[in-house]
Amino acid sequence: MKKYLIAGAGLIAVVCQAAVEQRVDVAVTLAASTFITGEPVLIQAKVINLTRAPLAFKPDSQDQFFIEVTRAGQLGELAPVADKPFIKPFTLAPGATFEHALEADKWFALYDSGKYIIRAVVLLGDTRYESAQRSFDVVPGLPLKEALQMFTNKKNLQRNFKLVYWTRDRVNRLFLRIEDEPGGLVWDTIELGMLARDGNPRLDIALNGEVTIIHRATRDSFLRTVVWSLPDSVEIAERNALVDPDISASQRVRSLYGDLEDQTQQKKSSWWKFW
Repeated sequence: MKKYLIAGAGLIAVVCQAAVEQRVDVAVTLAASTFITGEPVLIQAKVINLTRAPLAFKPDSQDQFFIEVTRAGQLGELAPVADKPFIKPFTLAPGATFEHALEADKWFALYDSGKYIIRAVVLLGDTRYESAQRSFDVVPGLPLKEALQMFTNKKNLQRNFKLVYWTRDRVNRLFLRIEDEPGGLVWDTIELGMLARDGNPRLDIALNGEVTIIHRATRDSFLRTVVWSLPDSVEIAERNALVDPDISASQRVRSLYGDLEDQTQQKKSSWWKFW
């Protein structure tokens, strides 16, 4: 009887050990807990191969990696809007770790305000491995200023620029939302940096498509962002820091009057010297 118990216990131990060995760890982390509408939802996925065999993630392979997103309060996952793999084909050796950053909004329509739940999934044949669920919110942001861009060569197209702000990590941050009408195309929302509480951003659109945003980042400094907005493209052209323009203006005035005063003193000295 004891022999059977020992044999049974040994068999259970072997099965448990095999189950432990044939395992894959999956994890996903978010760059933030709240994203502005249109802002890239950046996530970091990690897969650890704890099996004794390599994992081949390829389109025609049984080993698959993908992301699932659900809307809080709704049944079923969101259907991907992009027909492309989440990762490029690769092979993960036994004991190796794979980490990959991706923008979830490039696969899922995450434009509606609300709470979303995301997880990473690995399929090995019929076995499914899931990461812990992570939640995040999509919000429109608090509005500050808006501007409208028209295009001479596309009269039916107009582009809306919205400056909004939101508190992230206990700091107010300014964002630029960009949407086209008609069609409802949403461009990537651009984070413009810190925003001082008493800041009143300036938003200018030139006829050539140059969009300039100047806002107060701290009490003594401003940030200037230049965006090129063309009918078929939007891209950041320039970012730089500026000192307070009032301080700069007073410094220029003092410098100018200082030079004039120096010239006057030189003239007076020369006149008395030669008299």
